[in-house]
Amino acid sequence: MLDTTKLILTNNTRNFFKKIKEAPVLYFIFASMTFFSLIMFASATYFIMSFETGFNISLDDVFYTVFFIFLLKSGADLYNHFVKSEELSYPLSTQVHQSKTIFEVFISILVSQLVIWFSFSILFLLMLSIFNIQVLYLLEYAFFTVGIIAATALGCTASFFFFSKKKYRILPTFFLLAFCFYSQKILFVILISPLAFVHLYWAIKNSMDSFLFSNRKERIKEKAQIKQRGLIKTLFYRETTVLWRDKLLFSFIFFSVSSGLFTGYLYLYGHELLIPEQVRQMLGEFLPQMFVFLGIYVVVVYTAVFPGLNLFLNEEKTMWINRHLPIRNETIIYGKTSALALCFITSIPFVFYISIFIGVNNIVFLLWLLIISYLAGVIIAVPIGAKYVGKKSDILLLYSMAMILLAVIGVLSFLGSFVEQNIEHPIVIYSLIVSIEIILLFISLKISARIIRLDYS
Repeated sequence: MLDTTKLILTNNTRNFFKKIKEAPVLYFIFASMTFFSLIMFASATYFIMSFETGFNISLDDVFYTVFFIFLLKSGADLYNHFVKSEELSYPLSTQVHQSKTIFEVFISILVSQLVIWFSFSILFLLMLSIFNIQVLYLLEYAFFTVGIIAATALGCTASFFFFSKKKYRILPTFFLLAFCFYSQKILFVILISPLAFVHLYWAIKNSMDSFLFSNRKERIKEKAQIKQRGLIKTLFYRETTVLWRDKLLFSFIFFSVSSGLFTGYLYLYGHELLIPEQVRQMLGEFLPQMFVFLGIYVVVVYTAVFPGLNLFLNEEKTMWINRHLPIRNETIIYGKTSALALCFITSIPFVFYISIFIGVNNIVFLLWLLIISYLAGVIIAVPIGAKYVGKKSDILLLYSMAMILLAVIGVLSFLGSFVEQNIEHPIVIYSLIVSIEIILLFISLKISARIIRLDYS
């Protein structure tokens, strides 16, 4: 009974403790960042509840934020544990009904989601108790738990059909989610939870299509690698093929455009819509620049740090083969990193779309800030990815790198604003800073090649 569920959970637990032993410093940093985040959210809650801040955050807003986070995570987990899982090839080919095996995969994901929810929510409540905030909402907590279960069901359903050949089957999931977010009420999600599980049952019955379709694309990709090319060109072609096949380039372009429009709107109206009057008076003119800084930051994290890490995180077997071929480490690093040039091109629309709102007078400064922020993201991501080839969770690394990059881009943004306001010809200073970062990028790639040599020698 639930043999597949037990196997997945046992394997995940074993891998988790194995990774902690392999990189205790990294996991210590991640645990510290998580603990700091809980303290920060608890402090913000105390501030909002204790003082007249003007913030109007309802329980429904918090519920839908948590609902959306678990929705995304459950979809990603199903993709990793089912759609692209090689380990499931054998159990899916046995005489046991395929629907039963796939259902047990869903149960393993649901158990993981609930463990995360209970762990973090209890820690958050403990943090609130430190601030003497009594939270006794047992019924609301039960509603949140039901919402997590519904989010897991809908997230898995969306993942089933998004990666299948018949993508139109995702429409019922889309309509359910649209009604959820349109209503903005907790009770609405609770009431449609039975419909979510009915749709999940139908998805499981038709889910083998996504598994087979994904495997078929992998075989086509392997055939495309047969053509002989130069070493760096081969690695560039391989990485860009992955980006194209997984539709990452399209998602980067869409994210850059939407982030540019959204950031530009916040630049004009965000301080009035989101920031209380008391806070506006304290921060003054800093608020519009803060929205621009955050917009560039999220674009760089999504289009530089995320693909930069993924160049290496899933490459343990391939990297082992490359290390036993007559290929220099620098060639491997240069070939893989060159694919990030396409990712940078997809981030450029952010500058032009935000200029619709703030004008074209600052377009040179924005392009410069995007370039140096992107270079900083690559400088940080590539050595870390090379260090943890095929061994660590991309979410864990992405979170840790994002926190580091936040501080780095913050310093660069402050430096750029100072130069813009105090230097008569800032283009000279801009060029000097870009040149310094290019040198640092070269050093970073050399260090990455050295790290691969140490790990695979």
